[in-house]
Amino acid sequence: METIKLGVLYVHLLTVCFALAAVLTADRRLWHWRHRPLDEQRRRYLERTTRQVVQLLVLLWGTGLMLVLLGYSKQGAHYLANPKLWAKFSVVLVLSANGWLLHRLAFPVLSLRLPLIGLPLPERMTVGALGAVSMISWLFAGLLGIAREWNYREPFARIMGLYLLLLILAIGGALAMLALAEAGLLSRPERPNRLLR
Repeated sequence: METIKLGVLYVHLLTVCFALAAVLTADRRLWHWRHRPLDEQRRRYLERTTRQVVQLLVLLWGTGLMLVLLGYSKQGAHYLANPKLWAKFSVVLVLSANGWLLHRLAFPVLSLRLPLIGLPLPERMTVGALGAVSMISWLFAGLLGIAREWNYREPFARIMGLYLLLLILAIGGALAMLALAEAGLLSRPERPNRLLR
């Protein structure tokens, strides 16, 4: 049983790592492309990355539920009394809902023939806020995966309060960066001769 749990845990952690790498790389590229509309190759990259992250999110749910079943089979109801477990469940739930919103609201807007900073203010704010929620949620899910010291110690409200604070800071930071970019106060790092970076 322990070998099975170790294998599932390993796949679970690798899933978070691969998803984080994909999300952070896509965020960096989108930021570099903020002054230009997405061409066909960039849209294909975004669609490919989106499919990959959705598959990783499904795998995260599957391995996470397997770990819960294995933990419950060994420890019973005591395993479910861990506030960090429910915080992790809540964060992944936010990730899933935010992913759906990204598909419904952000990606169609990014497919328009407008640069990110050329979008109307409501659409630009939507893209920035959803992107920030995605990044912080993946990072926080990874943190919860390794924060063993929080098991049965940290209350649910404190963990989620920290998560909420990080979300507010990230959304505020993303919107501020977009405003600075629109005002021309940030440099334009993209090189014309490079399509994907």
